Amino acid sequence: MHETGIAQSILDIAIKTALEKGAKKINNVAVKVGKMSAIDEASLRFAFDALKAETIAENATFEYIDIPLTGKCEDCGYESELEGYFVLCPKCSSGRVSILTGNELEIAYIDVD
Repeated sequence: MHETGIAQSILDIAIKTALEKGAKKINNVAVKVGKMSAIDEASLRFAFDALKAETIAENATFEYIDIPLTGKCEDCGYESELEGYFVLCPKCSSGRVSILTGNELEIAYIDVD
């Protein structure tokens, strides 16, 4: 379950950032997760909740922002939400589709006191 390692990294970054800014408490951590990242939301939430105990984030909520897989056809310029990992343009059937969103794994924001 790679979600535990990811949750630990998110928590480490949030705590380090909060302490650098002089915060005493983390209220919320929001994370953008792209569909292609293959991260299980429930597992990531569970790991984050387990790891935050006895830290300045122990009462923090965890916000999971799901980012859809979208692409743009290099031939006709059509942009759309995509299904699956092997994609053809839904408009012209070209296989030259560039991924626009869906690879994200980043902290969107940290709310602190």
